[in-house]
Amino acid sequence: RNNGKLAIAMIDLDDFKRINDSCGHLAGDQALIHLVAVLQESMRPSDVLCRFGGEEFVLMLPDTGAEDACTAVRRFLDECSARVLPGVGRRMTFSAGVIDHDYFETLDEAIERADAATYAAKRAGKNRVLAG
Repeated sequence: RNNGKLAIAMIDLDDFKRINDSCGHLAGDQALIHLVAVLQESMRPSDVLCRFGGEEFVLMLPDTGAEDACTAVRRFLDECSARVLPGVGRRMTFSAGVIDHDYFETLDEAIERADAATYAAKRAGKNRVLAG
């Protein structure tokens, strides 16, 4: 709205299929609920969290550059991985890619770049946040 900075993070739960396969889809649903609860506890009122599909989420952080957004998303990851997933008895991690939205690109293009950074985080060993 005010042409300020906008960081976009793509967040993808690590080993989500394993949770569904070994503990059932109800446990998978609880994992998604757990992640959203942890993120919402730490987000600012101006931040926007959207489910993108499956176990992927897009987090938009207005008035924030990618470096500060990476710091925030790493803090979210620490919070998430420090808690045991209710009903499952294991900890959950995620991988995330963070980018600065370029004023001249579409939201789809920005999300595609964040998604590519997320896949790089997965290939680098999961449980991490990478800037794209």
